[in-house]
Amino acid sequence: LWVSSADYRTDVAVSPNILKQIAEAYRKIRNTCRYLISNMYDYTPQAMQIPYKELVEIDRWALLKLYQLQKKVTEAYENYEFHTVFHSIHNFCAVDMSAIYLDIIKDRLYTYQPDSQMRRSAQQTMHEIVTALVKMLTPILSFTAEEIWEYLPHDEKEVTVQIAGWPVLKETYNHPELEE
Repeated sequence: LWVSSADYRTDVAVSPNILKQIAEAYRKIRNTCRYLISNMYDYTPQAMQIPYKELVEIDRWALLKLYQLQKKVTEAYENYEFHTVFHSIHNFCAVDMSAIYLDIIKDRLYTYQPDSQMRRSAQQTMHEIVTALVKMLTPILSFTAEEIWEYLPHDEKEVTVQIAGWPVLKETYNHPELEE
């Protein structure tokens, strides 16, 4: 993770403080994935799909943020800008997910009826996010990505995240007006 966080086109610095910061960033990414997975224990993606237009607005906003992240990370990988991958994913986990989205939806996850459409909307969104996120993390955090993959519902043919393929960029999620 440290290697991917550094811009290799300039001098690469390392120190105990830098490694401590990277460890904190790693914990934020890992804990965000853990939180997403832990709230999908009673969710089956194939059986509980809700059409995109029926998702709660904040869930559609989260999918917009995922769309933007996927676009930026894909471009960064294609251009070998691994530091952009790291910083984008970390920012997504720390700000968009932890500080905003997950904080807003926690009451819906914990207090609504297990089969309510509003709760399922959040679970569907979290499933979409963590599935795409783990695939984007695989090149830089392969062992952590594999651990996460074990707990996600996925196609039985995809026994490892290494063969799962890159997440598909879904244009239906691109609604910039949701940011307003």
